Amino acid sequence: MRRYYLVFETGSLQKTIYPLLEATTIGRDTNNAIRLTDATASRNHARVRYWQGLWMVEDVGSTNGIIVNNERVAKASLKPGSSFKIGQTIFTLVEREIAKSKDPLRTTLLALSTTVEGVESPAIRDGADRRSGRLVEVIAKIPFFVPLRQAERDQLAETATVHRFSAGELIIQEGDPGRSIYAILDGQVKVFTTDQGGKERELAVLKAGQFFGEMSLVSGNPRSSSIRAIDTVVLVEFSYTCMVNVIKQNAEVRKVLVEYYKARKQDSDEKRGRI
Repeated sequence: MRRYYLVFETGSLQKTIYPLLEATTIGRDTNNAIRLTDATASRNHARVRYWQGLWMVEDVGSTNGIIVNNERVAKASLKPGSSFKIGQTIFTLVEREIAKSKDPLRTTLLALSTTVEGVESPAIRDGADRRSGRLVEVIAKIPFFVPLRQAERDQLAETATVHRFSAGELIIQEGDPGRSIYAILDGQVKVFTTDQGGKERELAVLKAGQFFGEMSLVSGNPRSSSIRAIDTVVLVEFSYTCMVNVIKQNAEVRKVLVEYYKARKQDSDEKRGRI
């Protein structure tokens, strides 16, 4: 069985692997599956879809277009290894041949590791296995995922997007839109706010096995805090759409999410009050 991914950089040090399971939209608007913060990208810029046996990238009315081989195109077919550029971001189509029984998340992690390191090796494969196993553990332990059946947990892993950030890179900016949830597989992140004088005030340090992002998911408000990588961090992102589908399938998830949101909000408000 073949699986396809978009590999791209959205920051100077960030690598992302996005699993292509259906038609995927790209742009600055929050309704896109892949959201870019680059000002040269249009709010709704492009779409990648599988059509007549080929993966295609199509312009959906952008200002600056899609660039393939240094030329602007309205549409282009993609083969494994093909690249296209939107704004300052270069996307590459990656193909992986896997057995039906193989863990899809492991394959995604392996694709990420190979892209970052440039070559597949036993150490990279071991890292993918370790992270894949850890995500299974993380999903099982996150309070609002505990009520899920195994099939629902597998679905989460199937649709997860994997990000790799280097030390010092900003992952989330306070005040930005976004309603996805992130689980930490490797590394540590700093949660902080910025006071009126522009000074950073630390709220928490989160490490492998912990998560963030549920505040905006539940409230619908912009991100309440900023998140920065302390060291090299590997994150798995569960999109808002994915979370909505999970909540629809299992009402208990929403109940636990709201309870956890209230507890974290109270803790955050108390810490901010001491700043």
